[in-house]
Amino acid sequence: MNRHLITLLAIVILTGAFTVSANAQTAGAQKVVANVPFAFNVGNTNLPAGKYTITVINPSSDRKILQIRNVNGRASAIVSTNAIAGIVSDDARLTFKRYGDRYFFAEAQMAGDLTSFAALKSHAERAQKMLVAAGKQSVIVVVAE
Repeated sequence: MNRHLITLLAIVILTGAFTVSANAQTAGAQKVVANVPFAFNVGNTNLPAGKYTITVINPSSDRKILQIRNVNGRASAIVSTNAIAGIVSDDARLTFKRYGDRYFFAEAQMAGDLTSFAALKSHAERAQKMLVAAGKQSVIVVVAE
């Protein structure tokens, strides 16, 4: 089963099913639009696969809060983040952690920004990590084309 999941994920990546684009917003708001082809958790909320907007809802604060909302408006979640200094990326990117067959939103980086926003680990993620052997963890990065 795990081998089939890895094969499917490789096919999805190779066919370009991941699409992420950064959109400039007025008044300093930061936003990313992403097509996520798998269901994932944000905090304790499970979100289905689909197209999402990830928006910083408090851009002037030093502790950013992200809203992750399905473009059809049927699913959304809000997550607190910690800022992590890194390398400037020309492309927006989202990072997910996979434990067994579950994906957890881990981080967002806006295009051209040095800082990325790391989601605080939820109780559900910590519990899933404990259930799955350490060797079964993967990190999935979605990068804009």
